[in-house]
Amino acid sequence: MTVRNQICFVILPLLVLSWQNPSHAQSVQSPPKPNSFKSFATTVGSDVLYVFSAPVRMGREEGLTLLTLATVATGFMAFLDDPIDERFIEGDDFYIKPAIGLARIGDSYDRVSSRMILAGLSASMLTGSLILQDQKLLETTRLTVESALIAGAITQAAKRIFGRARPYTGEGPAEFEPLTLRSGKEIRSFPSGHATSAFAMMTVIAKQYNKWWVKIPAYTVAVAVALQRIDSRNHWSADVVVGGAIGYWVGSSLVNRYKQQSNKRLVNPYILGGRVGVLVNF
Repeated sequence: MTVRNQICFVILPLLVLSWQNPSHAQSVQSPPKPNSFKSFATTVGSDVLYVFSAPVRMGREEGLTLLTLATVATGFMAFLDDPIDERFIEGDDFYIKPAIGLARIGDSYDRVSSRMILAGLSASMLTGSLILQDQKLLETTRLTVESALIAGAITQAAKRIFGRARPYTGEGPAEFEPLTLRSGKEIRSFPSGHATSAFAMMTVIAKQYNKWWVKIPAYTVAVAVALQRIDSRNHWSADVVVGGAIGYWVGSSLVNRYKQQSNKRLVNPYILGGRVGVLVNF
């Protein structure tokens, strides 16, 4: 990635985040206040804290889901990663051919890079929201950027903790070098960063616009990216399963948080001109 592209990747997401803050979401009773760095930092910081504090709020259902994911990932590592890798190499299996065909869609994502996809997508959505004065699209833009960055941070940390060798190294699916923080990308296989970012972004879009004609293309792109990472032998199947799960979880958490907030009715007492009553905000 060139220096110019790196600068664009840093600036565009920050621009998106700075445009969406609590002042935009005020009701008609409270006129919007000017944008400020303080409100921007509060909003983003609150979302980051919400996601990373999820283990503290984890209930029985969430715990069982996490246990199931860990079991599935372990099962893939032990029994399926190697056979799936071999079948993708051969490419003539009846069930693998469609997957390889779908992986071609993910080739473009890989060539452009997930960073530039995020920058381009967020810039396009931001521009559209401002031109159309579309508050929902503006919020979707912010949540998309936050989801990709937060999920990406989790995945990058996990890569360094597990230190799993990539398929192209020939080391096999059981080769791990945990906590080797300064080693190269050849042992950064688990989880898949591309799958994480794709599912993080596409999940936000699919859940914000809960229509089949949005959800099917969005998740098709995410799955295609995951399959491309297996087909290119950059990742094992367990890597993309866990990476996709991280992206989906972060995206879902952020969207659900704001949907819950918007669905709450706020009831406040008021005293005005000798009148006493209750103000209900929907």
